[in-house]
Amino acid sequence: MMLSSLSLADQLHVSLKRINRDLERIVTYDEDLTSRSVITRNVIELVRAGGKRLRPIMVIVGSRFGSDPENNNVYRLASVCEFIHAASLIHDDILDQADTRRGQPALHKKTDPKTAVFIGNYMMCRVVELLTEQKGNLEDYVKDLTAVTTTQLCLGEYQQMDQRYKFDVPLEQYWEKTRNKTALLMATALQLGAQAGLADDAVIELLHEFGDQLGMAFQVRDDVLDYMQSADTLGKPAGADLRNGQVTLPAMLAMEDPYIRKKLLQLGADSTVEQFDEAVGLIRDSGALGLALDQSQHFMNRAWSITEQLASYPAHRDLQTLWRYFEERTY
Repeated sequence: MMLSSLSLADQLHVSLKRINRDLERIVTYDEDLTSRSVITRNVIELVRAGGKRLRPIMVIVGSRFGSDPENNNVYRLASVCEFIHAASLIHDDILDQADTRRGQPALHKKTDPKTAVFIGNYMMCRVVELLTEQKGNLEDYVKDLTAVTTTQLCLGEYQQMDQRYKFDVPLEQYWEKTRNKTALLMATALQLGAQAGLADDAVIELLHEFGDQLGMAFQVRDDVLDYMQSADTLGKPAGADLRNGQVTLPAMLAMEDPYIRKKLLQLGADSTVEQFDEAVGLIRDSGALGLALDQSQHFMNRAWSITEQLASYPAHRDLQTLWRYFEERTY
C-alpha cells in the first residue's frame, strides 16, 4: 500500500499550529512558573520537538460526529491529551533506559533522571489542575481523562516496571498493560472529542471502541517492529524490549516452544549480550512475529467494522483515514 505524501493532519484538515499553540499555553499560562524555570524551558522544547500528534487529532475527529464540532473546548481537550501523552513518554524513556526520543537526547539524558521524573509528574498534575477548573459542557466529562491520567497510565507504567524479566506472566496481564499504556488514551481521546462535540451516546461508545482497537493494534505492531527492524533503523539493538526485561507478545508467543521458554526464563538483568542475541534470534525464527502481526490485524479488522457501523455520518471517512494511516504503518 502506498503511503500518502500528506501528513495525517493535512489529510484530516486539522490545525497542528493551533494544537501546538495551546500546548505551549498549558505551561506558559501557569502563574507558578517563570519563563526561565527548568520546567518551562524543557516542556517548551518538548512541544517544539514536534511529533505526529495522533491523540489530539483523534479528539478533533471524534468531535466531528456531534452537532458542535471543533469548538474551543475540543481544541483545549486535544492539547491536554497530547500533554498527557508527552508526560508518559518521559516516564517511559526512563524506565526503558532510552537514550533518544525523535532523534534527540531523551529528557533524562538532557537533564538527569530525577529532574525528568519531576517534570513528567508536573505535567500530569498540571493536567489534573486544568481539568478540574473546567466549566460548562466539559464538566461532566473531564473525570474520564483525569482517571486515565492519574490511574490507568501510571498503572500501566508500574506494570511495565513490576514485570521486568518476568517472562512467564499470563497473556491477560500483557493485554491489560497494553490497554493501560497505549490503547486507553487513544480511546479516551476519541470519546472526549465526541462528548465535547455533543455526539450521541451510542456513537461515543463506538468511537471509544474504535480507539481501543486501533491502540491495541498499534502497540502490538510496535512490539513486533522491535524485533523486525535493524539496529540502524531503530536507533537501538533489535529486541531492545527483551534486553530491558520487558515481556511483549512476540516473546510470549515464542515461549509456547518449550526450548525457547527455557532459554527466556534463564534471562535476567545480569545476562550477557550473547545470551540476549541468542534469545532474539530464537524469537525471530519461531514464527511468533507473524502470529503477533495476525493479532494486530485482528484488532484492525474490528476497528474497520466500526467505521462501517458509523457510515451514516460523513465523519466516518475521517475514521477510515485514521485507520489507513495505522494500517500503512503496521507492515
